[in-house]
Amino acid sequence: RRRPEVGRGPPRAAADPAPRSRHGPGPARIGHAARASGGGGVSQMASRQYSATKVEPKVIWQDQHIAVFLKGPGWIVSISRHTAQNKVLATLLQMRGLRDVRELLDSGNPEHICHYIILKYKESVEFTLATSTEHEFGIAHRLDVDTSGALMVGKTAEGFSHLRNAFTTHQVMKEYLCLVHGAVRNKTGQIDYPIAWDEATNTSYVADHGNWARSIFTVFGHYRLKGGKNVFSLCRVVIITGRTHQIRLHMASIGHPLVSDNKYNHKNASTDSMWCPRLFLHAWRLGFRDLAYGHQEVKAPLTRDLMMSLRTLEEIKLDLEKAENPACRVVGPAPTEFDSAKENFPPAQHQNHNQPAQPAQFAAAAP
Repeated sequence: RRRPEVGRGPPRAAADPAPRSRHGPGPARIGHAARASGGGGVSQMASRQYSATKVEPKVIWQDQHIAVFLKGPGWIVSISRHTAQNKVLATLLQMRGLRDVRELLDSGNPEHICHYIILKYKESVEFTLATSTEHEFGIAHRLDVDTSGALMVGKTAEGFSHLRNAFTTHQVMKEYLCLVHGAVRNKTGQIDYPIAWDEATNTSYVADHGNWARSIFTVFGHYRLKGGKNVFSLCRVVIITGRTHQIRLHMASIGHPLVSDNKYNHKNASTDSMWCPRLFLHAWRLGFRDLAYGHQEVKAPLTRDLMMSLRTLEEIKLDLEKAENPACRVVGPAPTEFDSAKENFPPAQHQNHNQPAQPAQFAAAAP
């Protein structure tokens, strides 16, 4: 049976049921809603935050060939595979006349992280790819402009090639923290909806003709605003693939959109922004092999803005057997440190003989 398209055009015949995740019903028309709300580019709501929240990226791990940065919101990471387009990016920096990192930090607008890399490391003898348009300034993968967390960059041509191959062959364990609307009922779950991209509107949507995508979530806890009624769930999400907006779309497709997501949860984004000023999505942990084939695990601490948002919440225990009106009791404040959470997460189980899968060594390493 063919999977009906979600987010574009009318639904197909009722004889073809909607696809189901391993824990619940099929996806909602998320992509369509995002396009109807005009969700392309950086929103005005998000853009207003960057003058206050754009923090200099920080190296949190490095060796001779690879560096892992902690990226905050307001940094654009999308990079082209075409050298000519990357040359245009480099030329834009010259045209603007920017000569110092501080000018990028204080611009009040989203800035491309390649401009930061150029200004910061152009004279570094260790970071040989800082100005290399052919090697995409060393940037090995992407993060959304309003997503924070760990970003991997190749310092040398060998490091960049190693990372690019690792991402292509699913050899990197990518683990995120996100806060979503509603009480996610299953402790763990797997979402396998294929994802397509709409270039015209800068949004993704679930569709039969899309690329295979897999997200594995584990619920960390349930929370609510202090004195409020609406329930939120804090989740760890491991992604096996890296489709654009994958976590945002997958979680929204099972009825639990991310907090302050102005693309796939437009109707709640303005209200969310009153206590969470930007998308609650953070690349929390990476697992990978370095060029010497040693296993490395890097954790990116939660950024200050998301920590402050968590402090407005209180943890609750829900009796989810009462589906329509679950009973709850307050447990305490929401956590802002997650190193101790390692023991609370079971290993992600996601081997599938019919699809690419994360290597067994990373599955065992991912708590």
